[in-house]
Amino acid sequence: MLTLKTSGALAAAAFLTFGLAGVLLAWPERPFSNTPHLLKEEEVEEESSVLLESAAEPVITPAASTSGPTMTRPFGLTITQPARAKHTGTVILLHGLGDTANGWAPVGPQLNLPHLKFIYPTAPTRPITVNMGMRMPGWFDIQHLNQDSLQDMMKGKPMDPEGVQESIRHVTGLVDKEIAGGIPANRIVVGGFSQGGHIALKTVLTHSPPLAACLALSTWMEPSKLEIPPENLKIPIFQGHGTADPVIPVFIGSSTHDVLERLGCTAAEWHVYQGMGHSSTPQEFKEVREFLLRVLPEHKASRDELLKMSARELKAFIERSGGSTVGLLEKPELLERAMGLL
Repeated sequence: MLTLKTSGALAAAAFLTFGLAGVLLAWPERPFSNTPHLLKEEEVEEESSVLLESAAEPVITPAASTSGPTMTRPFGLTITQPARAKHTGTVILLHGLGDTANGWAPVGPQLNLPHLKFIYPTAPTRPITVNMGMRMPGWFDIQHLNQDSLQDMMKGKPMDPEGVQESIRHVTGLVDKEIAGGIPANRIVVGGFSQGGHIALKTVLTHSPPLAACLALSTWMEPSKLEIPPENLKIPIFQGHGTADPVIPVFIGSSTHDVLERLGCTAAEWHVYQGMGHSSTPQEFKEVREFLLRVLPEHKASRDELLKMSARELKAFIERSGGSTVGLLEKPELLERAMGLL
């Protein structure tokens, strides 16, 4: 199972709290581990070095602000992991309540999709009502999370509409920056976990031009009057949820799937994982990887592109394609092997 570990400082700060609605919320909300693991000092150093090495020199961007008609709020740091091969697609992943970009940074290397860039933004730090007003990273405020409030929500009562729109604008800015940098909209996926999945769904459904797909993990979306361009109704959506989720019960997930179908979404997939809580499992991430390969397939090199590659690039191409480079020392040998893999 993919498990995220936290530093000693973060582990010491992590807590469980009964919100005003009487619902037990975990902070930080993480998809891989419900309880932070307290690392020894030497483990922290080792964990950090492994992450940085596997993340292909991640770029950390300082906090930014998003301006709207009613507010300007600083967002947290953004971690960007460049593609390890030719960059042909981008995945933007949004964390859950109380987490940060750091909580998701191991995901890209674990998925092992070298043609994709991964971007992990951090939500603004704000008071969260359901957690007794404690300040923590959150894409929007949550006032209540009991049975009645969940049912009201799925009848069309949204949570913190201003905060939601503020976060959608921020994520849309990240998407548009990728497009301006040369990545087509139909090669960009936005996804998220819990709160982050809520923002991902609304961003993908309303963005124009259409994006490649959406990952909606352990999340929800209430019936709403979203202005959805007709072409966006064909966008693939991967919706995953656990049957033992104590925070966002699985019936909220299935109700969300019904909402998507009623909106006319024709490519929304509903994946249910037995016994999974507000978390993730190896099976879910195996299926997420397969989904990403389907919606963002790896670029297949042409004969002309192989001829222009260096020996190092040819070796990397052969290994990514499942071939062996054992015994191949010269560039002509590598080129011959690579050509045989086309």
